[in-house]
Amino acid sequence: SSGINAEYGEKEDLIIKNGEDILKKIENSIRSMEAKSTSSTPNNSEFNKMRFEKDTALKKCVKLDSQLSAIKKSKDLLQNQVTKLEDELQSLRLFYNLHQSLSQEASLKDQYDTQVSDLTERLKQREAELLASQHENDALAAMVKRLERQLSQVGPIPNGISTRHFNASPSVKSSRTGKRMSSSSTISSLM
Repeated sequence: SSGINAEYGEKEDLIIKNGEDILKKIENSIRSMEAKSTSSTPNNSEFNKMRFEKDTALKKCVKLDSQLSAIKKSKDLLQNQVTKLEDELQSLRLFYNLHQSLSQEASLKDQYDTQVSDLTERLKQREAELLASQHENDALAAMVKRLERQLSQVGPIPNGISTRHFNASPSVKSSRTGKRMSSSSTISSLM
């Protein structure tokens, strides 16, 4: 828009300059007429010449005035277009900011989904570990029952040997699962 304003500014300067030249010519003509009228009576050809110059100058003034009006209308139209473009730019900025906000929201949703997925995966791993521990406990319980059966088949326990060692023994940590097991379970696992 600055290039357009510069172009119209040049035309306005040209109109002003030409207008000043025309006004000077008119003033010079009036002065010469006054000088001639005071010194001598002008003849018909001089009046005709002055009228022609005056008419020409008036026509130029009218033409320049119409050009100036056209330039002002063009300038107003361009100003309206600039205003519309500024409004469109403001709308685009608003849409861009909205787009950025929605993109950030999508990113947060992706992070949330990733965290939920990670937690679900960990939960499945824990369930698998729990199931494995349950199977191990079941196997250990079956071993304990088998040992008890074997002990009962051996016969009565001689005096001085207590069965407490087998039933109420302290717990020991399993090297495979990291969980506590009774010593009777430990004994059966060693067999």
